Amino acid sequence: MIKMKKRRFVLLIVGVVIATLLFGFVGLNLFANAKDIIWVERPKYETLNEIGNKYAKLYSLQKTIDEKSLWDTDEETQMDAIYKALLDSLGDKYSRYMSQDEYKAWSKYVNGTFTGIGLTFTTDKKGNYIITKVLPDSPAAAGGLKEGDMILKVDGKTYTDSDAMMLDMRGDEGTKVAITYERAGKQKTVNLIRAEVSEQSVFAGTIDKKYGYIQITGFEKTTAEQFKAELANLENKNVKGLIIDLRNNLGGFMDQGIEIADMLLPECTITHTEDKNGKKEYYNSDENCTKLKYVVLVNENTASASEIVAAAIKDNEGGKLVGTTTYGKGIIQSTVAFKDGTAMSLTIMQYLSPKNKKIHGVGVKPDIEVKQKKNAKKDFQLEKAKALLSDRE
Repeated sequence: MIKMKKRRFVLLIVGVVIATLLFGFVGLNLFANAKDIIWVERPKYETLNEIGNKYAKLYSLQKTIDEKSLWDTDEETQMDAIYKALLDSLGDKYSRYMSQDEYKAWSKYVNGTFTGIGLTFTTDKKGNYIITKVLPDSPAAAGGLKEGDMILKVDGKTYTDSDAMMLDMRGDEGTKVAITYERAGKQKTVNLIRAEVSEQSVFAGTIDKKYGYIQITGFEKTTAEQFKAELANLENKNVKGLIIDLRNNLGGFMDQGIEIADMLLPECTITHTEDKNGKKEYYNSDENCTKLKYVVLVNENTASASEIVAAAIKDNEGGKLVGTTTYGKGIIQSTVAFKDGTAMSLTIMQYLSPKNKKIHGVGVKPDIEVKQKKNAKKDFQLEKAKALLSDRE
């Protein structure tokens, strides 16, 4: 009987404690709701507190600008400027923030289709914008623009940012754009009508009825597939040798370059990448490759993915490189797309040659240096390539 009373007493105490805690919890929640208090787990609170402390100055700057600045601006413009400045602080011209319009235009370009005038250009050592390629049947070709022309203005505007100039050359199909350029010391302005341009990146044929010729103008998403088809076609024609032209190829998708190198080289290392922590990843070729003897043409505008191919061929002695030292862009960017349609292109690693030679800022030196004189009627580099193939017949 005493034990039963004891047990009831203990249960009563436990019940009172539970009820007290329950009412206390309910009370605290009612109090929190009344005071607009939200309960947050400690780790989340610490993270939020850290963010608040870190960006307090930014918030203060924006608030002061919004309240007191003589000139109005919208928050989207402010934030875009902040994001761009953050990427610019790296001092790396290949890392950049892209607005919605910029990312949309960039995506179309890397996929091989875009609305514009149909040319590519590079920046020389003096900061001039030099045309490296004019696509056949494009508005630029119709307007008489040529490789080597220097672009001065777009719609009367000069530029210090090549990406901004590229974006302004593009636009809606059917709209007009004025390009001011310089050729042989003379300036000229031509009015072009923008059109949709679908870029073919591989062009092939025969030279002197016995040598195959394949020009790769860029590494787009289907470049390796195009190259494979043209290579097979030339092999079936039993050509005596092959000239692969990578001159003025500014690069593109790394995987496309690796696939093409794999078609040209037996089992070997094509390239390897290295990140900021020294982590390496190797890309190798299998034993299957073309039996054709080949020579590769390169110049100072052979860059990025095309340098992967050139360095792999040189280090593995697959064929001779003829021309001038390549551009020297041995780094890789990763693109991060955000939910609002903007994106960031960030340099995340560098690639090295099979023999661990640095390419970025150095370039790939050809086996045989042949300079091409400007405006020369004869292609000296091509002639040297043919001579090399003739010697190997």
